[in-house]
Amino acid sequence: MLPTLQVVVGTTRVVVSLHALAIVVGVAAGALLVARRMPGPAPGLATAALVAVAALVGAHRLFRALHGGPDGVWSSGLASMGGIGAGIAAACVASWIVGRPACEVLDAVAPGGLLALGIGRIGCFLAGCCYGRPTALPWGVVFPALGPPPRHPLQLYSAAGDLALVLLLRRRLEAPGLVARRACIGFGCLRGALESLRDPGTTDVLPGGIVTFAQAAALVLVLVGLVGERVLRGREPSIMPPRRRS
Repeated sequence: MLPTLQVVVGTTRVVVSLHALAIVVGVAAGALLVARRMPGPAPGLATAALVAVAALVGAHRLFRALHGGPDGVWSSGLASMGGIGAGIAAACVASWIVGRPACEVLDAVAPGGLLALGIGRIGCFLAGCCYGRPTALPWGVVFPALGPPPRHPLQLYSAAGDLALVLLLRRRLEAPGLVARRACIGFGCLRGALESLRDPGTTDVLPGGIVTFAQAAALVLVLVGLVGERVLRGREPSIMPPRRRS
């Protein structure tokens, strides 16, 4: 793994955390995508900034609530589900600030958030965190901090899945809100499935030991997406064939 990158500038040596750098790049790329999908650059950038800050704070606070650790912006760790919840709430607030419908803002934010998550997961791989269970598959990775046996590169699975979802989400759909709801369904299914490959030592098992916290949150996302899509589909106008003139 390559958790840090050392750069020498003159007589000064600068150590850069590649995990933090991936998060910064992911947030910037996601913000640009949100701005591109919003009607107008100013509302898009304002929405992206608010959602990015809220998501990072929410991810950090949830991690601290689950695992403890020092406070501070770049200390401790990040829990993606906390970032998703805070990001959705911030997007609803942003819709009120910029004067746009909440469904429209969420449709723009969802692909940007997935893009940021996908790039951030590459940083997780470089840092050697969020690793998977031991595996005998040929693409298994030996993480230096853990040693043998090889493990599932779960971070890369997540990154590939998140980026694939971004490509699959269409830019425009007939009913506002369908992009966001399908993003919830796709990400929830992906996260719930991949969580079963995660090393038990890095999961947060709920009482009863049946599912993890992330799997329960992913199930909520899927249910919200399914119910919302069913409601929106019922509101889509039916396409009637043109009548013939007699």
